[in-house]
Amino acid sequence: MKVDYIIVGFGLAGMAFASTLEKEGKSFVVFDNNPNRKSRVVGGMYNPIILKRFTPAWQAHEMWTAALPFYKALEDKFSKTYIKPFEVRRILHSIEEQNNWVVASDKAIMSEYMNSNIIKEDVSGIKAAFGFGKLENVGRVEGEELLEDYKIYLQKENLFFEEAFNYELLTIGEKNSQYKNLTASKIVFSEGPFLHKNPYFNYLPMREAKGELLLIKVPNLNIDFTLKSGVFMVPYGDNLYIVGATYNWDDKTFEPTQKAQEEIEGKLKKFLTLPYSILDYKIGIRPTIKDRRPLLGKHPKYPNLAVLNGLGTRGIIIAPSIAQALYDNLEHDKEIKKEMDCARFSDEYQLK
Repeated sequence: MKVDYIIVGFGLAGMAFASTLEKEGKSFVVFDNNPNRKSRVVGGMYNPIILKRFTPAWQAHEMWTAALPFYKALEDKFSKTYIKPFEVRRILHSIEEQNNWVVASDKAIMSEYMNSNIIKEDVSGIKAAFGFGKLENVGRVEGEELLEDYKIYLQKENLFFEEAFNYELLTIGEKNSQYKNLTASKIVFSEGPFLHKNPYFNYLPMREAKGELLLIKVPNLNIDFTLKSGVFMVPYGDNLYIVGATYNWDDKTFEPTQKAQEEIEGKLKKFLTLPYSILDYKIGIRPTIKDRRPLLGKHPKYPNLAVLNGLGTRGIIIAPSIAQALYDNLEHDKEIKKEMDCARFSDEYQLK
């Protein structure tokens, strides 16, 4: 069987690249065998603003502008609603933060998301003596549901192989590569935190950061907006809330830890005054790059092998844009921006 592409890995990056290939009329198959899929957390919030510093995230506004029609097209494709707009409120902790919020909300780009009016509403169960800053035109994309729907669709088309990719069975040719009974013009590796196992791209300086979330029930809290203070608190209906997240650079297991629970609860109790119960834990491993920019581009020795990785915490925002950028590079030799091109780490490859 001959295909244009093999995609290895089916997180947000792999899904976005598969969708791009479908749009461009290219043939492909996907290999993915994530043993921790049920535990995986797909960060689905679309918010181009860094709420710690009241600054725009790198390229987030531009990439979300491109991502919105991408996800709407998938909603049409699967007859589902994945884009869920909602309000986000940042608890302000001082008069200085109030002033900083107002100043930031008047700047270009920021004004599209930050409401300049400080909300001084009393919310039962929430401590917010200095009020809230309000974000608009933000929300979440139901990433886990979208990935599952897309996977089922590809399985029905016999394009999805739920098995680990065996690198030892890959034979790389000048124009085509052979893998088992498949001949492919190009192979794109979108393996997320498992990139370090890839013998072709393990020179790239990616670190895995474990993140933990809690699912809690707060019977007497009735809010329909997301809260941000030391942690995010996202409503899921029926008095259920997802709270988190943590960063752990050492533990790579998919098991919950007491330390993470204590960290989340410590920050939660600084603004939540109501009793709650913990119902479940969510765990994810984030692929992060030291310069906090994505990784995409061709292998320095094998140009028909490529990587698409390192999406970070705003993966839902940037995945469609970087997938298109990689496609344009592979098919039309269009230059990838230097800050995203994996070639920026060519020195690490030479040291391998």
